[in-house]
Parts: sequence; structure tokens; C-alpha cells
Amino acid sequence: MASSPSEKTHNDHKPTSPRLTSGAALVPVLSSHSYAGVAGASGVCANPELAAVVSAGAASAAGLPPAPEPELVISTARTWAIIATVSIAMAISGAGGMALSIALPDIQRDLHMQESQLQWVSSAFALTNGCFLLLSGRVADVYGRKLCFVVGLVWNAIWTLIGGFMHSAAALVVTRALAGMGSALFIPSAVGVVASTFSGRTRATAFASFSAGAPIGGALGMVLGGLLTAYSSTSWRGSLYVLAAATAACGVAGWLTILSDRGLDPDRRIDWIGAAIITIGLVLFQFSISDGESAPQGWKTPYIIALLILSVLFIAAFFFWEHYVETKTTRPPLMSLALWTRSRGKLAATYAIGCITWIGFIPIFYNATLWYQQVQGTGVIGAMLRFLPCTVSGIICNIIVAKIIHIFNNQLLICIGVGATGLANVLLAICKPDSIYWAEAFNAMWLGVLGADFLMAVGSIFVSTLALPEEQSVAGALFQTMVQLGGAVGLAFASVIATNLQAKHLEQGKSAFDSLVYGLHGAFWFAAATCFTALIIAAIMLRGLGTYGSKSKPKSVSGASDMTAAHDTAADEKEVLPNADKISKV
Repeated sequence: MASSPSEKTHNDHKPTSPRLTSGAALVPVLSSHSYAGVAGASGVCANPELAAVVSAGAASAAGLPPAPEPELVISTARTWAIIATVSIAMAISGAGGMALSIALPDIQRDLHMQESQLQWVSSAFALTNGCFLLLSGRVADVYGRKLCFVVGLVWNAIWTLIGGFMHSAAALVVTRALAGMGSALFIPSAVGVVASTFSGRTRATAFASFSAGAPIGGALGMVLGGLLTAYSSTSWRGSLYVLAAATAACGVAGWLTILSDRGLDPDRRIDWIGAAIITIGLVLFQFSISDGESAPQGWKTPYIIALLILSVLFIAAFFFWEHYVETKTTRPPLMSLALWTRSRGKLAATYAIGCITWIGFIPIFYNATLWYQQVQGTGVIGAMLRFLPCTVSGIICNIIVAKIIHIFNNQLLICIGVGATGLANVLLAICKPDSIYWAEAFNAMWLGVLGADFLMAVGSIFVSTLALPEEQSVAGALFQTMVQLGGAVGLAFASVIATNLQAKHLEQGKSAFDSLVYGLHGAFWFAAATCFTALIIAAIMLRGLGTYGSKSKPKSVSGASDMTAAHDTAADEKEVLPNADKISKV
């Protein structure tokens, strides 16, 4: 491994004298590691309208954060080692959620599980992973992203390994839930590592690779689970052993390669009340969504209805509490509400697009598994082989996104991604039981992952561009939380639609096989509709998103590209510098 990187300040990052602007807030020129939207020539933007520098004295008097640290110069070998480490971590998280899905029949038989318990083998990991992301993001921004990254991986590895030795359904579910908590810690930490370490094209490559990890990991998890279940003497337990070893190795790699933390929040207080409120709300929501179909009376079960209502109340209370913390106290909030309003709502739109698209993306894996095994009778290995294009597509898309994100309008890239995921569902919806694989299913496999890669890569870069240095992990965690919620809702709704359509078809005297096909087709059409809804939102709300790294001079602040100016209005600037209007009058 290369020696520790040296630090220097590039010529294009040399500080200049303060410049006062009439009627506008003063905005510091941020280095490529601050990413509040006004960056140096190496990376995010060069917006002359927002390039005024606040002197150290004025910044201190206004209570602003200290001047950004000089840009790191990292060896090529270490750069790729860091990118590989965080990308593998993301793939491990994706594999952890999918590796056991393809082996559920074997798990049910070995552990004598009831049908209603079976879904929790997969859902438990996703539940804790999604519910603890926001808290973990804040913890990483305060106590160190490298530390939290390594601790999360080690925690995940321990409980994944223990899960392989469990011989009861309840014990296996508990270990999967605890492993999910580790994933919730290292994923937002990895986002913060990428955002605070890299800039420019390297940063785009890192986020493209990192984002590709989830769909690639999910596909590899299914391949791994299928192979080990069919051919290993340890059956499905072998998947957990291999995952535990890979996770531990990734933790060691993270400790050796990732640089010491920069841009952490100097205020080490954590909003534990807000953390408790949002975590309880998300746990109740995901539990009720996951258990609604298998509850005694389905979605009409009283406790499911009560938990759903309570979850909505807790989540709403969290936003009110964060507003109170921001406006009435000196404590830092768990999540700045400004994350929802920056760039004239485009950041909130990106969160929504990620959530809605994942409603249609995650069911592809689940329903396609049922389609291959129960409709086309491929068996475990046959189904596993049919998911191989997902992995290949993810790797290729990783390379493509890194190359073209500086060339094409990023709104166009997001629209292509969301549309591709919708098209994948359409192809599966029109697939016939006797259709050859290469006609529809093959194209659906690679298109689905292509769409996810495009959306996650561009979305992650946009989110990190608008986030302040001390909130990089939280901003990334919020994006991941929205995606996780979308996946949970998508699985639940797709299952409800498929089950109800199947039952309706049976009542009409159709065969069980025809009814199964009808139900799955309905689920695919639902998933396609959600993706195309997200496409409409992207086409309307992301106008003016621009091209990442563009250095073209905007005509005005209001017309500046959102990928080259994080805060393109005076209101946006004041979100970052609440006292800027006072400074400009000094």
C-alpha cells in the first residue's frame, strides 16, 4: 500500500480577498471536500456569481465553520483501493439482503418454519438496515466515518457468522436483524468517506462504483445462495459463512486503506430524542408493511392498522421535533430540514424519485424468482443462472456512468435509468410461461440493473454535492433510507396485488397455474407504473439539473446548473449561511 498521502493546496484553490456583493449573501469558495455546492475547478463547479470568499475573521464572528482543509493528493493505488473497499461493502449489504431469498424453501424445511415466518428471514435484515440509517449517518459525521465503517462491517460479520449456526427460526431472524444494524452503520459511513475524500471525475467514478454495489451485490447474493444451497454440504448456511468472511475482510481493508477523517462536525452532540422518534416510526412502518400480508386477518388485522397509524404519527412528529431543535435550541438536529428544500426542491425530488423507483425495482428480484421457479420450473440453479446478466450489467453500467456523467445532462441520465427499470417490468409483464429466456426476461434482467445504477450513481452525487461537509453521511443516509422504504413498500404492495389477483382468478374458475401467472403479471404492471410515475416526476422536477463538473459560465445565478451550483438562489445560500445577510452589511 502506498504511503500516507501528502496534502497541498492547488493553484486553483488559492484563497482570494473577501468580496462584498450588493444585496446578496457572502458565500465562501468551498474546496472540493466541502461540497456545499460551490467548488473549485477540480470538481463540482465554478460559479462566479457564488464565488465570494468570507474572510476567516468574518466567518468566525458569524459562527461559520472553519475554512475548508486543503485538497488531498492520493496515490492512484490507494484511490482505487478505497473505491474498491466501499463498493465491496455496498455489494455485501446488497448480497446480505438477497443471499437467503433464493434458499427460502430449504430454510423452511431445515428449521421447520411456518409460511408466515419465512418472509422474516429476508425482511429482518432490511428492516433494521433501513430504520437505523439516519441515526448511523449522524453518528458517522460526529465520531468518524472510518471508525463507523469498520465497526459496522465487523458487527455485521459477527452476527452473519452466528446466524449460520442457528437451528431455530426465531434465532436466525434475530441474527439477521442484528446483522442489518451493522449494514446501517457502514453504508452511510461509506457515503461520507467517498464525499470527503474525492473530487471531480474521481468522485464520480467512486460514486458510480459504490452505487453499482447494491444491485450487483443483490444479484451475486442470489447466485451465491443458489450455488451453495444446491452444491455445498452446508446448504444455505454456507452463504452466511462466505458473507461473514467477505465482510470481515472488507473491514480489514477499510482500516488499512481509508484515510483519517476530515470535515467532521465539531459539535459532537447527537439529537437522541429525534433519533428515537424516527427510529421507532420507521421500525413500526416497516414491520407493519412486512407483516401485513401474513397477519391473521391480513391488512385488516387491528394491530397492523394501529401500527401503520402510529408509524405515520411518529414520522410526522420527527419533522416537527427537528424544526423545534433547529429554531429553538442550539443543539444540532439529527437531520437538517434544509436537505428537503435545497436547490428549489430538486433534492427532495431526488429523494422521492429514489423511493418510488425502488418500489418498482426491488420486486423484480422477488417476483422474477417466483416466475422462474414456479411458472417456468427452472429450479434453484436455473433461476440463479437467469440472474447472471444483472451482475454483468451492473459492472458495465458502473464504467459507463463514470465516463458519461461529465458529458450528458444528468436529468437525462436519471430519466433513462428510471425508464429502463420501468421497461424491465413491462418486459416481465408481457412474458409468457413458454417464452424463451432471450426474448423478454434476459432484457429485463440487464435493463433493471442499468436503471438502478444510473439513478443511484447520479442521485448520490447530486445529494453529496448539496450536503455540507459535516452532514455528508446524514444526507447519504437519508437517500438510502428513502430507497429502503421504497423497497419495503414495493415488496408489500406487489405481494398484495399478486395474491389478490390470483385469488380473484381462482374464484372465476381458472386453474392455479393460470392464476399464478395472472397475479405475477399484475405485480409487474404495478411495478412498471410506479417507475413511470417516477419518470414523470424526474422530467418535471429535475429541469435544469445540468451536467456534473460543468465549467460553463451560467448567465445568472437563478439560471445556473444545479449540478454546478448547489445553492442557486439567495434563499438557498442563506440555508448554508443563515447570518450571511448580516455579514454583507459589515
